[in-house]
Amino acid sequence: MEMNTAFTLLLTMLTGIVAGFLNVTAGGGTILTLPILNFIGLDLGVANATNRVSILFQNLSAIRHYHQNGKIDWKEAVTYILPAVAGAVLGTLSAVYMPPKFFRIIVAISIFSMGILLVAKPKMWDAPKGEPISLSKRIAALFLVGIYGGFLQAGVGFLLIWAISGGCKKTLREANVLKITIVAFYTMASLALFASFGMVNWTAAFALAFGSVIGGNAGARFNLKANDRVIRWILTTVVLVSSIKMMIDVFR
Repeated sequence: MEMNTAFTLLLTMLTGIVAGFLNVTAGGGTILTLPILNFIGLDLGVANATNRVSILFQNLSAIRHYHQNGKIDWKEAVTYILPAVAGAVLGTLSAVYMPPKFFRIIVAISIFSMGILLVAKPKMWDAPKGEPISLSKRIAALFLVGIYGGFLQAGVGFLLIWAISGGCKKTLREANVLKITIVAFYTMASLALFASFGMVNWTAAFALAFGSVIGGNAGARFNLKANDRVIRWILTTVVLVSSIKMMIDVFR
């Protein structure tokens, strides 16, 4: 398919709307966008890079909404952002130079395990207990998640929520806000690197980004109004569907 057809651009924009809503409320939108971008004719590596434009736009749009509502503690957020950005630079360079299959297998298994935990122990997400992990462990965890996010992005929201909610003992709503802020900043670094290697299809990128801003704004408003139970069930559903899809793609 050619990217300049009206149908292709409309399909890309609608995909962006759905993905933007999912990414802001829970995560997993990239698992929807990558197959669609591949379907319309983009190489999977180019699709992985092109998708970063919409990720950046939708998260910046959501950040604006959260900032206006006083939901972001920027002093605290910086301690989460910096290690993730450092990891994302390494992960992006790995995506450019290394074959992703082995890494995808590990991620597919990890996300599938996360889905099982969500079903088996759902309250671990909206009622964190115990002491938060130490600063050094938090930095290490966010650095590792940043590597994955820079490499592939798909499912990184689940990993961040797991680290922030389960490890740092934030509520699910707080974890969502921090997740969006972290992803926005490391995506700037990742996108700049991908673009420098000429891996971004800008026509597809802006069509997807336009839709994702609409979906991201809707998701941010929904996230502020919804209680943790509703967000948790959205997250559970998306994780299970996404993990099964990833397992099928990796092992077929």
